[in-house]
Amino acid sequence: MTAPLTPYTFRAIEARDLPALALLWHEAWRAGHLAFAASELVDARTPELFLNRLKPFAGHGLVALGHDGEPDGFAYWDGAELDQFHLGQRARGTGLAGALMHRAEEAMAGEGITSAHLFCAEGNARAHRFYEKAGWRDQGVEATKVSDGLGGWLPAACHRFTKELARR
Repeated sequence: MTAPLTPYTFRAIEARDLPALALLWHEAWRAGHLAFAASELVDARTPELFLNRLKPFAGHGLVALGHDGEPDGFAYWDGAELDQFHLGQRARGTGLAGALMHRAEEAMAGEGITSAHLFCAEGNARAHRFYEKAGWRDQGVEATKVSDGLGGWLPAACHRFTKELARR
């Protein structure tokens, strides 16, 4: 499968990207989770929290830069788990999601990962549809916990998706 054509540039996440990615992640998280997330979780998910969570991402993962050089999306994986995948509002509906997913899967496969997984919060219908369209298989809902950002944990239910990646 060839990568979809897009007007975006893809490269590894760099430290200089982190402030913009924190704002993008904050907005994307709210767009996908605000309707069903616990109020404690919504309150804890600040741009500052996302900036702190992004610090280890520098040098790894992928950022998609628009024609103006600004980040419009990013993907980050930790081993075989596609841990984060987010698009900014202006990039939704442009084809970037498919292109970014394709690039992330290629990079993961290039690292020798043949079987990948990701988690999607139950209730995040837009992301759920996208993952299925991108060829990820929903393996069902798992009870899990998510960080509240303050050192504690909150219960959560997430769909576990899997995908076999092409060998490189």
